[in-house]
Amino acid sequence: MLPLHIVILRILKRSNGTATDKELFRAVKKILGEDISRSQFNKMLMVLEVRGMIIVEPLKKDLKIVRLAS
Repeated sequence: MLPLHIVILRILKRSNGTATDKELFRAVKKILGEDISRSQFNKMLMVLEVRGMIIVEPLKKDLKIVRLAS
């Protein structure tokens, strides 16, 4: 099984570098199954953002856009 950060980055690359956090979470869950919680997913998004690999921006109250950093 692939590490979570690899799965997230591959999904973003396949979706032209942009996806909402909800779309991304659904796609990750589909690949990894029920082995991932929302909190694990959000923590990994923060790690990837701190490392400069992605950019996470709020769209609405409960919706964020996730982009690959260029």
